[in-house]
Amino acid sequence: MVESKKVTGNNIIMLESYDDRIQVLQNMIHCADLSNPTKPLDIYIKWTDRIMEEFWRQGDKERELRLEISPMCDRRVASVEKHQVGFIEFIVHPLWETWADLVYPDASAILETLEQNRDWYQARLSPPPSSSNTTNISHSSP
Repeated sequence: MVESKKVTGNNIIMLESYDDRIQVLQNMIHCADLSNPTKPLDIYIKWTDRIMEEFWRQGDKERELRLEISPMCDRRVASVEKHQVGFIEFIVHPLWETWADLVYPDASAILETLEQNRDWYQARLSPPPSSSNTTNISHSSP
């Protein structure tokens, strides 16, 4: 779709086939649905907190019913930072990158905000615990 887009002199994308128009509209709705990570950081954090609380309540209910707890729904082991980085890298960024290519340059700032938000969560990831069985090898000169 992006490779074959046609743009008029007024930067209007021409979608000649019905299927292309439907696909663009579906992708636009999908982008809107997955737009929280593209918002300014303070808004994104608020929505992340709300969504994670919803997931955790589901996990609490699953625990109460002695069901297997769904992924990302166990508040006892959740890493919000890890979940958000993965969500952006594997789901949101590819979607928005494609959209940004389609409507270039109109979504460039959105993509930049998305990447800044990913970097913010990435910077807050806890480093993996060091193993007490690790052997330190020092390299000294002769």
